Amino acid sequence: MKENTTTKPTKKKRLLFWLILAASLLIIAAIVLGIVFGVRGGSQEVLLDKDPGENQENNGGNPPSNLPSDKDKDQSGDTVDTSSQYEFIAPIENVNLIKAHEFCYDKTMDWYRLHQAMDFGAPAGTNILAAVDGKVTQILTDDVLDYAVIEIAHADNVTTVYKFVDPLSTLKVGQEVSRGDVIGTVAVASGRENADGEHLHFEVFKNGSSVDPDDYLHITTK
Repeated sequence: MKENTTTKPTKKKRLLFWLILAASLLIIAAIVLGIVFGVRGGSQEVLLDKDPGENQENNGGNPPSNLPSDKDKDQSGDTVDTSSQYEFIAPIENVNLIKAHEFCYDKTMDWYRLHQAMDFGAPAGTNILAAVDGKVTQILTDDVLDYAVIEIAHADNVTTVYKFVDPLSTLKVGQEVSRGDVIGTVAVASGRENADGEHLHFEVFKNGSSVDPDDYLHITTK
């Protein structure tokens, strides 16, 4: 009768067992770490997809610090100042626009040209108003044609010109005027636009270049 014999594991088998066990533990650890970081990454994506305003309650009602504040916004844009320094009014009451800033037929000169102004029809003697705050820079008179030109400089490199006028006798170069101040009256029709009848010829210049006065008056674009 044969005896039952038990074979002991060899050193190689024991070493292989421990290697397999270590590899298994490493795999399990890698899986656990992947799950943990996956959950964290998912939570960050959810936060990023939210409207920034939704997190303000957890920040004392203030926007997150990584968002631009109002102070960081560009201040060089065309911000409209509604003070009288910038807001124009029509240079004459009871506006009667007879010619806009446009290419048109000149009845007096009998040709077509660019009319770089706005003409307001009004009887001689009608008050002419400063369209906006400024300083009188020129009062040019023409004794032959019996009319004058008033030029006023304003903020933001804007200049207004009032033509076919009788200036007030008290108006002087260098005088400060406010929007709505009377600076003169409409003169009797004469000069290169006399065929258009009595009117105020009103021009606007920006940085020395002629621009459409309606950019500031908004008479035809209202």
